[in-house]
Amino acid sequence: MQILPVVSVLVTVYNREKYLAETISSILRSTYQKYEVIVVDDNSSDDSLAIARSMAELDQRVRVYANEENLGDYGNRMKAASLARGRYIKYVDSDDLIYPHSLAIMVESMEQYPDAALALAHSMPEDESPYPWRLSPEEVYKKHFLGRGCLSCGPTGAIIRREAFEAIGGFDKTWGVLADIDLWLRLSASWPVVLLPPGLVWWRRHEEQEFTKDDAHAVYLQRGYELNKNVLGSEECPLSVHERATALERIHQHFARRLLSFALKNRRVRSAIRIYNSADLSVMALIKGFGRYK
Repeated sequence: MQILPVVSVLVTVYNREKYLAETISSILRSTYQKYEVIVVDDNSSDDSLAIARSMAELDQRVRVYANEENLGDYGNRMKAASLARGRYIKYVDSDDLIYPHSLAIMVESMEQYPDAALALAHSMPEDESPYPWRLSPEEVYKKHFLGRGCLSCGPTGAIIRREAFEAIGGFDKTWGVLADIDLWLRLSASWPVVLLPPGLVWWRRHEEQEFTKDDAHAVYLQRGYELNKNVLGSEECPLSVHERATALERIHQHFARRLLSFALKNRRVRSAIRIYNSADLSVMALIKGFGRYK
């Protein structure tokens, strides 16, 4: 009888020959052992696929797949998820690293809270309670929209219950670079979320990443504003009518402040005007961007 892995570690790859071996090696050093590694190469033009296959020859837990055509970042993430056999899916981006203890903490935290759909490596220390800690959908949304935030985490810092991922349809590719935060918001509207301690992931920074492109700031600014409005206006939003209104006001002010900063500090006035003209933001709301948050 075949014993299925508890967690499927998914590594989606496109032209990451400089980092891939180190990424996979960091996973294979995990103290937690009930896992599989699924590497899906998205039709790379470099030696990424050859590197992945050479590492699979050394460890039978590594399974490698090659796409015949490029599916794009989130299309490839969905392909990898479709191959997973574990109860949990855990993305590790092909230029990031996890620490030997990371998988154990993530899996054990999800097992501790079996009703949770998602756990995220939180980006800031907290004094509310020791990690890990569980937030209900309402608590997540209050913390994210009315507090200091809790969902700003990339896929490498997340672990997802596969059943919930599949039930909700996985990533929505129409949100592009924001498809991960969109998924966190949709999952947390229906299921509890577990916050994990910081320091479980080493996020590599380099010039080939999506957010380093010239238009990345503008895209994150505009699409992030659209996503937040969409979420707060959804029937699934667990906030009260009053809380939604307060959150929306903060979203308007935060967007205005970032837009002004983008125009003045980044000297991207034309781009800022274009974004402003596409948004439903009044002149008065824009002026409020200079004020303090309530």
